[in-house]
Formats: sequence, structure tokens, C-alpha cells
Amino acid sequence: MKNLRAYQLTGGGPAPDTQAPTTPGGLRVTGSTAGSVSLAWDAATDDVGVTGYDVHRGGTLVGTVTGTATTVTGLAPNTAYGFTVRARDAAGNISGASAAVTGTTRSGDGTETLLSQGRPVAASSTEAAGLEPGKAVDGSGSTRWASVEGVDPQWLRVDLGSPAALSRVRLDWEAAYARAYRVQGSLDGTTWTDLYATTTGDGATDDLTVSGTARYVRVHGTERATPYGYSLWEFKVYGTPAA
Repeated sequence: MKNLRAYQLTGGGPAPDTQAPTTPGGLRVTGSTAGSVSLAWDAATDDVGVTGYDVHRGGTLVGTVTGTATTVTGLAPNTAYGFTVRARDAAGNISGASAAVTGTTRSGDGTETLLSQGRPVAASSTEAAGLEPGKAVDGSGSTRWASVEGVDPQWLRVDLGSPAALSRVRLDWEAAYARAYRVQGSLDGTTWTDLYATTTGDGATDDLTVSGTARYVRVHGTERATPYGYSLWEFKVYGTPAA
């Protein structure tokens, strides 16, 4: 009662929030184009709650996002940029800067072509109507393919129409992503060659440099990161049509 009376007499209230969030960790580059760099990082924590992340290019604030991934656009081709991220809370407290990471944009020589958009596509399975394989190559970031839930392995394959010299594959994962998967190429749709493989996939966007000649390209998931299936917003294959 004595403490309560002192609180009433002094007009006291809850102490203001002065504790900053922890510093975001694991800042990494997940992809790049001639004019952009994609980033992802591990979530920070806070005694009240993290409300967003400030993304800095060098010493310049280039955006604030609520999630733990973003794409910084408006960059020059073939140029290296340094990035850091800071977390903020509702009271305006801001964490220290993350460890810096360097992202380099790709060459802007214009020789690379998006080969997969609108091409015939097939998959090992489809979860439901509206999540068909073609949704992953329709050029829309709001439609997606999803496999049946809880089953490994699964795959998504696109037919480029003719052999092409491949340079890049971009995978825009939905929340149901692959922990382990391979990107493979084939000339006949039967015999496959690995172009890329990982067992430590972390979702978001994977922008992969590849090489080889193929008519068919597929993503072959062997281990799901969630109890659900595999799901891609977009599956993009870049290269140059072979002579």
C-alpha cells in the first residue's frame, strides 16, 4: 500500500521502453540481377517486440521492411555494394548494425534471356486446384505451384523448347520450401545432370549461377523444411538459346 500511495502521489506510470532489439545476425546475399541485390537475415529479438528492419547501403538508409528479407533495387550493373541491417521496435529503439555483407550486381550486357516464362511445365504432384505447375512460370509473384503435403521427393520441370546455354536459375520460394534440393538439366527429359545442389536451403529467394546446355530444367526437392510440401512463387531459368 505504501508503494501504491507513492505511485499515486507522484503520478508515476509504466517505465518507458528504452531497450533496443538485439542485432540481426546472419545477413547474407540470396541473389542478384544487373540492377538489384536480394538479402536475407535472421530475426532479432526484443523485450516488447521487433516492428521492422532498416536496410542500409553503405551509410544510406535504403528501406525499412517488416520481414527478414528484401531486394534492394536501382543499382548499377557489375558493381559491389556493402549492406547492413538494424532492427527497430515500436518505441523507436534501434539495434546495432549487423555484420556487413557485400553484394555484387550482375553484368548488364543484355545477353541473358528469361527462357522459362510461359513454357510447358510439369510436376510430380499438385496440392490443389489453383496451385498447378504453370503458376510457377507465369511471371506473377502472387501465384504459385505447390506439391502435395508431407511427401518427399517432389519435382517441378520446365521445357525450354530447345537446348539453351544456361546461366542462371532463380527460385522464389513460398513458406513451404526445400531444405535439400537439386537443380538439374537434361537434353531429353530422361537423363539428368546436376547444375546445383544444397542440403542447407533457407527459403526466400535462391538466385543461382549455373552452367551447361539443356532443354529441360527441373527443381528436384529431396527434403522439405516444413511439414507441408514444396511451393514456388516463380521458377525462372535464364540463358542463351543454343545455335
